[in-house]
Amino acid sequence: MKKAILVIVLTGIMLPAWGQRFHGGPMLGLATTQIDGDNLGGYNKPGIRGGGWVNTPVSENLILQLELEFIQKGSKISQNKVNSQNYYHARLNYLQAPVLVQTSLMSRLTGEAGIAGAYLVASLEDRDGGGFLEADPPFDQFELSGLLGLNYELSEHFNANVRFNYSLLPVRPHPAGQTRWPDLGQYNNAMLFSLYYRID
Repeated sequence: MKKAILVIVLTGIMLPAWGQRFHGGPMLGLATTQIDGDNLGGYNKPGIRGGGWVNTPVSENLILQLELEFIQKGSKISQNKVNSQNYYHARLNYLQAPVLVQTSLMSRLTGEAGIAGAYLVASLEDRDGGGFLEADPPFDQFELSGLLGLNYELSEHFNANVRFNYSLLPVRPHPAGQTRWPDLGQYNNAMLFSLYYRID
């Protein structure tokens, strides 16, 4: 129900934009992710991200951009550590809504920063290679994350984007319950590589 409300609200924000000074379109990309705090290192869990975006200038050199996307996050042990550490693979599927401010850095290149609220659609873990089960302990249903990125204008209609996406709050406690500052739990850590298409 909460997921449906989020989609309706964001759609209501985006649709009236087309009659004004707004631009938008679809985007599709790859997420390479890890979970900080699970004792595994490296962006070894690939996933997809895809959705839509809309933006509008708010000043001479600032653009406000809203997005709605499906994104896969999680963690996976690297192949070269399988024999030295316990197997682990987590799949986290989110419906995420980033809000970004973008500014021009040089010709064809813009920087961006923002925040994103996300709703956890599904969370599965495989702890021994025997198959996926519901995550235990469970991940939080909602995530708040920070975003930093760069956009490069490939053509009039296509932009390439690289973005860092990191949880501002833990997505779940440590399994052993440690809460020592600043390590308060586990955090999603993602590098995103995407292609944006602009519809005129």
